[in-house]
Amino acid sequence: MTDAIQTKGAVLVVDDEISIVNMLQEILTYEGYRCHTATRGDAALELLNTISFDVMLTDISMPGIGGFELTEKAKKINPRMLVIMMTGFGDEFSYDSAIESGASDFIRKPFTFTELMARIKNVKMQEQLRMMSVTDELTGLFNRRGFFSLAEQQLKLARRNKKEIFMLYIDVNNLKEINDRLGHHVGDIALIDTANVLRTTFREPDIIARIGGDEFVVIPVEPDADNMKTIIRRLQENFERHNGSEKRSFFLSVCVGVSEGSSSIDELLAEADKSMFEQKKLRRKK
Repeated sequence: MTDAIQTKGAVLVVDDEISIVNMLQEILTYEGYRCHTATRGDAALELLNTISFDVMLTDISMPGIGGFELTEKAKKINPRMLVIMMTGFGDEFSYDSAIESGASDFIRKPFTFTELMARIKNVKMQEQLRMMSVTDELTGLFNRRGFFSLAEQQLKLARRNKKEIFMLYIDVNNLKEINDRLGHHVGDIALIDTANVLRTTFREPDIIARIGGDEFVVIPVEPDADNMKTIIRRLQENFERHNGSEKRSFFLSVCVGVSEGSSSIDELLAEADKSMFEQKKLRRKK
């Protein structure tokens, strides 16, 4: 059973009907999942802030925070978590509404455990296939396609909440020189190291992507202008720390450009790219 638990991961069940919660917990535990439960949306959010779940099963109609609102907030905390919505009100809620809120699937009550297990297996398989198509093979970060998909979702959410998003455009300095002097294999190591520093600097909900040869983009989730200054300073400090701790045949550094707004992803990219280029010009003059 231990091997099954480690393989299948953690599931959060959220439903205000205790009998359903207990039944689902029993069957999911038997099937090899680590199962946590909550009977309220706010209690589910507390768990989500402390535990990383692979799948969340949530009822749509609950007192207080309902399933749609819970899903939206949960995806901010853990964007990679899969969500399956449950409802006994099939005529009132649709599959399309569930998907638009961020869910991966929608199941009508009553359902059999066989159907539930099949749906969990299916959404996990679909997510694996999706991740293969949106992941940069070298660094394991999102690729350009994955970045635009997630960035558009983040932009829609920001517009809905009448907020703006920040974007960091990060360019690795002297990568061509590293490739020419030490070989492309070492250049690949420099890119992998850059990706690892970015992972260390940013949080799990932040969108981190490699969109070109030596170009990376990050959208931090809900920072403000002051936080952005702190984030950039921490990023540069982390590269300095990396250079001091890793015995490489090259020195790793980056130039960072920033944009802010809610116009379009293309415009934000262009503005951040321009900001980064200005940083590169200043660096060359030193």
